[in-house]
Amino acid sequence: MFDHFVQNPGTAPPPSPPKKELKFDKNYLKTTPGILQLVEVVCNFIGFICIKVSWSWISAIFYNILYWIGNILTVFLFLMYLFHFVEKYDNIPWQKIQFFYCVAMSLAYIGTSIFATTIGESVGYAVGIFGFCAIVAYGIDAYLNYKGWKRGLPAQ
Repeated sequence: MFDHFVQNPGTAPPPSPPKKELKFDKNYLKTTPGILQLVEVVCNFIGFICIKVSWSWISAIFYNILYWIGNILTVFLFLMYLFHFVEKYDNIPWQKIQFFYCVAMSLAYIGTSIFATTIGESVGYAVGIFGFCAIVAYGIDAYLNYKGWKRGLPAQ
């Protein structure tokens, strides 16, 4: 009658889910998304320096705006992943946000790189080359985020 009490004297509480904590993860720098975000920032910065050297002020205005928006948001997202904010706040659709951001940056870089290349100076060609590298980096980043978003994978 009371045999089950001897075998199982009490029920153990279910294990609690792991605590989500903020921590620095240097291994993120070695992952494909981490490398892509670093390439995006470097291409933004080098293109910004090149456009500052040029005499064309109209293309410099557009590239400056794109540079500041791109670097601020890319560094913000990079830090969110580097310190595991995306795991702590997993109710925010990080991959969807980053996908649309990367697509918008790719399209903006297509326009500004073509416009900067029409300067015709060697500086314009350098800006076009670094703009093309940024287009490729943002495009690959957008593709990877799209795949992860559609598969329902966690952001980190």
